[in-house]
Amino acid sequence: MTNRGESSLRGLVRLRNLRERDSRLGLATALIEENAAAARVRAIEDQMTDAPERDVSDLEAFRARHHRLEALVMALSDARAAHASAHQLALAARSRWMEDRTRLAAVESLIARRAAAVRVERLRRENREMDAIGEDLWRRAQSAAEVS
Repeated sequence: MTNRGESSLRGLVRLRNLRERDSRLGLATALIEENAAAARVRAIEDQMTDAPERDVSDLEAFRARHHRLEALVMALSDARAAHASAHQLALAARSRWMEDRTRLAAVESLIARRAAAVRVERLRRENREMDAIGEDLWRRAQSAAEVS
C-alpha cells in the first residue's frame, strides 16, 4: 500500500474514531436525560400515592386537595410525555452510536487486512530471495564439486 493510501486510511480512522466517540457521548447524555425523566415520573407518582385521602369536611380544603391532585395529574402527563420523548431520543442515539461503531470497526478491519496482505507479500518476497540464494549456493557447490 502506498504512503498516500495509508495516510488517507489513518485519517479515516481518526475521523471515524471521533464520530464514534461523539455519538457515544451523545448516547450517554441521552441516557442520563432519560433516567432523569423517569425519575421525575416516579417522583410525581410517589406524590400522588402519598397524597392524603382523608375525608375533607371543609369545602376550601376539598378544593385545594382537588386542585393539587389535578396539578399532579397534569404534571404526570407532561413528565410521561417528556420521558417518552427522552426514550425515543436515547433509542436514536444508541442506533447512531452502533452505526458509528460498526463503521469504525469496518475501517479498522480493512487496515488490518491490508497490513496482513503486506506481511504475506513481504514473506513471499523474502522466501523468493532465500530460494534464489539457496539455488545460487547449490550451483556454486555443484560447480566446485565438478572442478575438484
